[in-house]
Amino acid sequence: MPLTTPRELFVHELSDAMSAEQQILKMLPELQNEALNHELQEALKTHEEETRQQVRNIQEVFRQLGETPETTTCYAVKGLAEEHKALHKEQPSPEILEMANLGGAAKTEHYEMAMYTGLVQMAKDLGETEAAQLLQDNLDQEKEMAVRVETLARELGKLQTQHTAMAGAPGGRR
Repeated sequence: MPLTTPRELFVHELSDAMSAEQQILKMLPELQNEALNHELQEALKTHEEETRQQVRNIQEVFRQLGETPETTTCYAVKGLAEEHKALHKEQPSPEILEMANLGGAAKTEHYEMAMYTGLVQMAKDLGETEAAQLLQDNLDQEKEMAVRVETLARELGKLQTQHTAMAGAPGGRR
């Protein structure tokens, strides 16, 4: 069906967000299992709980609109999942996989922030203030998780770099 009104576009983009969150929910358990760092494991568990709430928020927005989600695929998140699969083919060490997963998580969070920023604005433009608030709640969670992921990435990246430097240092510190 062609998109001809802002509301139709909003429903379409909201459906895409639902697809994104559902794909992310499928990926999070695997990422949790691959995490070596306890703090990262906890962050991913928290994000899984938040993602479930975000799905409920999106469902509530659909209910408020009197609409049902379109059957669609969020190709951006599908692409991020494909990157993760391709990385496994490179057979990285568990430490390097964890660093790469943090990078992938940061990419995902930034995509979600852009997605929700657009949805919040569309909801406001359509006069859907309750929907805008639910979507703003999702956006706020994504922003918080992005900061957490990026902080962990810096900390773990620094530790891994130092460890690698020590292992390769002259004087037999291997």
